[in-house]
Order: sequence, then structure tokens, then C-alpha cells
Amino acid sequence: MSFGGLPPLGRAERRAVHAAKGLLLDWDGCVAIDNRVMPGAISLIARHAERVAIISNNSTHLPEDFAAILAQHGLAVPQDRIFMAGAEAIRHVAEQGYQRVMLLSASRMRRFACGAGVPLVRDDPDVVVLMRDARFTYAKLQRAINALRDGAALVVANADRTHPGAGDRLVPETGALLAALLACVREAEAGMVVIGKPGPLLFERACARLAIRPEEAVMIGDNPDTDGEGALAFGIRPILIGGASPLRFEHLIEA
Repeated sequence: MSFGGLPPLGRAERRAVHAAKGLLLDWDGCVAIDNRVMPGAISLIARHAERVAIISNNSTHLPEDFAAILAQHGLAVPQDRIFMAGAEAIRHVAEQGYQRVMLLSASRMRRFACGAGVPLVRDDPDVVVLMRDARFTYAKLQRAINALRDGAALVVANADRTHPGAGDRLVPETGALLAALLACVREAEAGMVVIGKPGPLLFERACARLAIRPEEAVMIGDNPDTDGEGALAFGIRPILIGGASPLRFEHLIEA
């Protein structure tokens, strides 16, 4: 079997996709590059939309943003089947009842946190919440490390140091900022909570929303450490595409 000249790869993976009751898809570097949806992803989601959930370590956008991007391609994936590390980190601190939250993030995520009733402060927080922040500064670093030294908890949306960008460029991620914090206050690592993959939270919430068991799902992503190892640890079969894998979305679509 070939796909437009592609070699006959992915037979077992196609069978797994066909048999799965849920398809969990990564976003950055997998479904989309720089939020531009890949043609193969469009084809696969169009065929299996009712079984698809997006689980992403993205911490600068909201589920409604991804739903709108997909809708531009005629793909109906509702917001409640899109799980993102940034939004889930805010949900986590709201559920934990923190009263003074220092949020290092994009302005959009700050507005979302305020709308969720999270009490944001500039100084003397009881928790520091770290996300990808393209306007991260020395002054923010100084405030955060002193808060951590003084006993504030640390919640991190995701620990990725980079994600793939347009033109094969690397985009610095939350993990790069985390490395700066931990270079100054190493002991903060001991009690920190990381929301995104490879941790179980996003996998757990996606499977619950699809009403399936982990073994009934497959995880399609590009990162062996977050998508691959995270899925395996939660009992989900991973399928890696792109990067070092020879597979692409086209190999997962039945002719």
C-alpha cells in the first residue's frame, strides 16, 4: 500500500488508529507548526473527528483558539475536547485555592486567570505559576526566585525547553525559563508540580472526556519524551510521527 509515492510504512499503526476508541493528538510540531495545521492532520481529523481529543503542552493559547483554527479547515473539535497545559495549570491553582498567585505568562493567560477568579499579585505570592512568557525579563526572574526562596510553591505548565517553529526553527519554551529559575533556587524543584506531558493529567482528562480507558486510546505526537513516554506511563499506545520517526500523518490514513 502506498500513499502518493510514500513507502508502505505504518501498517500496524494504521490498524491501531482504526481500532482505537480515542485518538489523542499533540499540537505543536504535530497537528500544527506555528499554529498552521498540517495537511495530513486535516485529513486524519476529518476522518475521525468524533474520536479526537487534542492534548497540548501549549501555555500561550486557550482551547477556544485551537477550536477556531481547526474550524477554519472545516474540522469540528469542540473546546471541551482540547486540553492545554496553560489552561489546566490555571484550573489547578484555582482548584487548590491559592490566595496570592504570581503568574509568569502571556497577557492572554493573565486575562484568562482573572476571569477564572485567580487572585494575581506582583509580590509576596504563595505560589509561582510559570508558563511560556515571550516577555520574560530579569526583573520577573528576580521577583520569582525570591518568592520561591521565601517558600512559595511552584506550578509549571510544562517543562519543554523548546518546540518546533516555522522553517525548522526552535521556539524557546517554558522549560527554558524553568531552567533559569532552578539555576538560582534549585531547592524549588523538590516540590514543584508540572501540569503538562509527560505527566498524567492531560491524558487523564482527555480519556475521561472521551469516556474511554487508556488502553482504548492511541497518542499521536512528535516528542518521544513527552508524547511517547507520557502515553506509555499512562497505559496508552504512542505513535510518533515526524522528527526521527519516518512516519507522517499520511501513513496513518487508510486508503
